[in-house]
Amino acid sequence: MKWLRSDNYSIPTVLAIGLHASIVVAGLVAIDFSDDEPPRPKRPPIVNATVVDVSQTIIGKRESDERAAKQQAAALAEQKKKEAEQSRKKEAERKAAEEQQKQLAQARQAKEAKEKEAQKQENERKQKAAEQKRIAQEAESKRLAQEQADKKRQAEKEANEKQKKELARKAEADRLAEEERKRQEEAARLAEKKKAEEAAAKAAAEEAKQRAADEAQMVQSISGLINNRVTAAWIRPPSARNNMKTQLRIYFLPNGEVMNVQVTAGSGDALFDQRAVDAVYKVRKIDELAKVDSYVFERNFRQVDLIFNPQDLRN
Repeated sequence: MKWLRSDNYSIPTVLAIGLHASIVVAGLVAIDFSDDEPPRPKRPPIVNATVVDVSQTIIGKRESDERAAKQQAAALAEQKKKEAEQSRKKEAERKAAEEQQKQLAQARQAKEAKEKEAQKQENERKQKAAEQKRIAQEAESKRLAQEQADKKRQAEKEANEKQKKELARKAEADRLAEEERKRQEEAARLAEKKKAEEAAAKAAAEEAKQRAADEAQMVQSISGLINNRVTAAWIRPPSARNNMKTQLRIYFLPNGEVMNVQVTAGSGDALFDQRAVDAVYKVRKIDELAKVDSYVFERNFRQVDLIFNPQDLRN
């Protein structure tokens, strides 16, 4: 409660008031108000009051000490704050000074390094220029020596060339004469060869023409023979009609035997097509093919496309 707090003056005040009130009450009780005694002259009551200095009490001293301690602590804190602020400012100024010194040192080092690099480059340039000059002088000396040697060799070469040209001119004249003689002989030989080749080519052409004609006639003849034999072996189905045709691909062996048959284009009637295939297998073998030259067989009869189109069908 706030009445009991050490910094509250309520309790001392109440005690002082109570003390004064007790003295007043005691004085009133001591006065006799009865009529038996003659009235005494009234005198003002004597009150013994003591002024209490709160600051001299234990509570007051403690409060005073606490206030002094607080004020001292506050002053000390303020002093420390000021000292810390001054220390921080000094530290900041010190760091700024150090940074400035560091930057100045870096700038000085960079300037020195740049000057050293420039001096180094200048020295290298001078050395390079001196080396180039020395090389140029050596090259000029070598060039002059080489030029003199070249002039000497050129004079010798021209003399040799002149002699060689004379010999070459004579040799060339002899060579041209020999080449002309050989050319005439070669021209005569080529003319004779060309004449013989033309005659042989003409004979070969005539022979090839005759052979092609014979081959075409033989192919036509055997093709007709194959068609006739397939037609003869064919059994006409009831559904067969005029203009119906089946395209067959027949594979023969060199001895003339039928190896395989395929329908490459049907007639639209499956039975008509199958009867055509059956007719080829019935023929089984064309003996005439065994007598055909191999190159003619491979070119014309290894694979034969046959259009099976009998003409004696009903409309």
